[in-house]
Amino acid sequence: MGERMPLLQPVAEQIDKYHMITPGETVVVGVSGGPDSMALLHILCRLRDTLKIKLVVAHLNHCFRGAEADADARFVEDTARRLQLPAFVEARDVPAYIEGRGISPQVAAREVRYNFLDEVAVKTGASRVVLGHHADDQAETILLHILRGTGAGGLKGMLPVRDDFYIRPLLAVRRRDIEEYCRRHNLPTRMDSSNMQAKYMRNRVRLELLPLLESKYNPNLVEALNRLGEICRDEDDYMEQQATEIFCRTRLLSGGNTLRLDMEGLTAVPRALLRRVIRRAWAEMCGDQAEISYRHIEQVLAIINGGGGFRQVNLPRGIACKKYYGVLEFTLDREYKEIPFYQYFLKVPGITFIPEVGISIGAEILTAGEAGDPSGYGPWQVLLDYDLLTVPLVVRRRLSGDRFCPLGLEGTVKLKKFFIDQKIPRHARDCIPLVVSGNDIVWVVGIRPGEKWKVTDHTVNYLRLYKVDYD
Repeated sequence: MGERMPLLQPVAEQIDKYHMITPGETVVVGVSGGPDSMALLHILCRLRDTLKIKLVVAHLNHCFRGAEADADARFVEDTARRLQLPAFVEARDVPAYIEGRGISPQVAAREVRYNFLDEVAVKTGASRVVLGHHADDQAETILLHILRGTGAGGLKGMLPVRDDFYIRPLLAVRRRDIEEYCRRHNLPTRMDSSNMQAKYMRNRVRLELLPLLESKYNPNLVEALNRLGEICRDEDDYMEQQATEIFCRTRLLSGGNTLRLDMEGLTAVPRALLRRVIRRAWAEMCGDQAEISYRHIEQVLAIINGGGGFRQVNLPRGIACKKYYGVLEFTLDREYKEIPFYQYFLKVPGITFIPEVGISIGAEILTAGEAGDPSGYGPWQVLLDYDLLTVPLVVRRRLSGDRFCPLGLEGTVKLKKFFIDQKIPRHARDCIPLVVSGNDIVWVVGIRPGEKWKVTDHTVNYLRLYKVDYD
């Protein structure tokens, strides 16, 4: 007797529709032990010969739930062993990661989890990470965005493919069908008790609001919200293309910490597109679109459309937007800005944004043929021997007592003395990120890498680190 909901077909169709997987690839599967990830792993095992892929299991213990989380980890290890799949099961102290960052447990868990998945992909040579988000998760996400206030970008929800790296083959599948699949195939699963805690907004939406809306207003609400997301993804892509063309067309010669746009080219642009152009300019200055709110964008629109000569509005992260002589100028004043201590895991491969200094650092693993000659690299990129590094790498602000072994020198010097020798002004030193391996400084960003990790004729795997420029 066939399955009531043969999930193989919709999953295979989703993979094909969005070109998620290429034959011959190694794929990391994030497995929590819950029904979603267990069904996903089972389906991919059934499809792997057809897809011609290798599977790797990855599970992270966030150290929130004590013995329950430890049992989840053992369960995933046993599952991988039974399926004869390589598995990476690790624990990361997310509560400690939260300290001093002022972020929620859910945000912290997400950041640490994605860094872990990136690391597993690097270790295994995987080119994709598969996530178990499904249609009900998508509906919750879109509804959360609506409740918090959003534009079309928030209405599109989670992407089936993000950064050409994270893929979500279950995004068109309902939770009830996943649970039925697990029952039909007698798949053991684990239940995360934190998913039932109403103190989290997403849990309240899932446990209270969505059931209420489905029972009282629209029994097909999940499907409706998923259709909305797909429509908004297509429309958002089109609008972003139009906004990018306008941004590139109106951009004037800029440099340093300044970006200028031609006011004449902006005045005839519809407000819907102009908002996106402003967001694009913000992303150019900061590395992403975080912290630029509706109110801030409306303030910029007001000085674009208002009369008079010079006008200015101050935006977050030390950015000023000024209008004068037919120019809209965004300026970042970092010179005397106090930089709080920060510390982030460096995504390898990937891009890590450092909001405190408005810099993004990219990382990629290269072979000798791809790496080229490091002597030709400028100050904003370095080439290191990846196999000599201790992972995970961290990017942080300087600390009192830091020591550094600069490339070309023997022994270490105080970082403070190194900055003095390099004639770095005191007020600018906290603005310089440090990439750290263990307790060692690997790269003083934009200035010099460390001696210990220099590439040689014996280097096999190269790590390229670079400052991301959003051109």
